Amino acid sequence: MGSFETLLNIEQNCRSNAASIPRQIITEKDWFGIGFRSNNLNFVCPMGFVSEVLRWSEITPVPAGQSWFRGMTNLRGRLLPVTDLQGFVTGASHAAKPLSRILVISSEKVVFGFAVEHVLGIERFFGEEIKPANSILNIKEYLPYLQGAFERDHQPWFILNFELITKTSEFYHILSARMGTANG
Repeated sequence: MGSFETLLNIEQNCRSNAASIPRQIITEKDWFGIGFRSNNLNFVCPMGFVSEVLRWSEITPVPAGQSWFRGMTNLRGRLLPVTDLQGFVTGASHAAKPLSRILVISSEKVVFGFAVEHVLGIERFFGEEIKPANSILNIKEYLPYLQGAFERDHQPWFILNFELITKTSEFYHILSARMGTANG
């Protein structure tokens, strides 16, 4: 028996004695999103909302900007406005840390950046049922921007909808009232 026939014989023996490998099947109930932390809470955002995740980079402050508006940064030649998610929602901004990231959100031909404490990666929820967020969360400020929550290992994961934030009138009032009084 030649070398080639020996290899064919080995292959045939392997195939006939191999155990079948279970396939990973994605069901309709599986839910994927980008996981991140803000205000020491776990959040997820549907995959289609986040176009990319950026490292915390140099952000140029805007004079007289709201405390939650971090400023502008360069995204491959385009200006990207960066909002501190926690600061916008609760009024208490988070301090930038080495794990802080900027989620780039595309909404109706406009691009926004949201600073968060930490990006946890792609999260998959295996058929867990979406629960009403108000049944788990006691921080009322986030509730208008949530679409529900998952619970995994007794840990809540809140589904945050960035479009709900970008459609508020407060979001577009980047300049603070201080500017009006300084010029008046």
